[in-house]
Amino acid sequence: ISTMTLSGLEMAQVNLAEADAHFLAPFDLFFAVRRVMKKIRPTLYITVETEIWPNHLQAAKAVGARVLMINGRISVRTIKTYKKLRRFFQKVLSYYDLFSMIREEDATRIQAFGAAPEKVFVNGNIKFDRLSSDVKEEYREEMTKVLHLSGEEKIWVAGSTQKGEEELLLQAFSRVKDEYPDLYLIIAPRLIYRGEELAELVRKYGYTPLLRTDISSTTEVTADTVIILNTIGELFIVYSLATLAFCGGSLVPLGGQNPLEPAFWGKVVLYGPSMEDFLDAKELLEVAGSGIEVKDVDHLSTKVAFLLRDEELLRRKGQAGRNLLQKQEGSSERNLMLVKKLLEVQE
Repeated sequence: ISTMTLSGLEMAQVNLAEADAHFLAPFDLFFAVRRVMKKIRPTLYITVETEIWPNHLQAAKAVGARVLMINGRISVRTIKTYKKLRRFFQKVLSYYDLFSMIREEDATRIQAFGAAPEKVFVNGNIKFDRLSSDVKEEYREEMTKVLHLSGEEKIWVAGSTQKGEEELLLQAFSRVKDEYPDLYLIIAPRLIYRGEELAELVRKYGYTPLLRTDISSTTEVTADTVIILNTIGELFIVYSLATLAFCGGSLVPLGGQNPLEPAFWGKVVLYGPSMEDFLDAKELLEVAGSGIEVKDVDHLSTKVAFLLRDEELLRRKGQAGRNLLQKQEGSSERNLMLVKKLLEVQE
């Protein structure tokens, strides 16, 4: 298993511990990639989503590997770039044997950029399958104890937040606290090393910051404590504690983050207008009524306060989202069929 980032590497080591090796993928420099490919000599090389690295693909083909893209997506934000470099991408995409795209729109776009139509399949999002199997009540109970909570609190969980976004969230939180003084806030920054920076910001708004890594057996947590989740691999379970959730990277123009994690726990998910990288999940949740777009900090605070006034409505909307997501399962099996197809060709 190779990853592009250190945080991805840590996640792989935890969630795929049974793999024979975990390592950072080399920079896309031909001499570096060629050395790694010659050492591993893969039979099948799989890329995930939009990790399209020309030298990786060329080196994989050079050692005889079949190449497959899974969970493929082409976001609205990247269309202009692909169009400008269409001739280049047409050559790069020719290294792929098959493409497994999330949505029909993704399939249409990648064909427009040069992928051969007979190589392109639409198989949905494999994340639906993984998340569904990870929803377990015992995880929620354990996290409640870890964070020194009772399980009865009203909690707003803001996940995968980005720089410039947390201040907007704290502004909204402060307004909602006027009506709901017992509301708790948990912020999980996308970059965990920003914990201390966020702690200073939290103090600015008059609350007590608490880094997850500082929690001990003697820690006391109140409604004026803002928990900062500066750890890897816990956000999915922390979403289980939420009364409602916010999906980061969306109030700033960064394309959003995956809203499926809180939705699989049956939570209503709010997000800003920038969700270009996760349109399939966004559209699905909005059909169920469990995904809600907000325009700005004013709209966010108003919508959160409105939802908190009717917990039964919150529960119904969240459960509707979860029910719809569970009907989307099966993508992993469809992708596995493509894997088997390519391995049979190799044999």
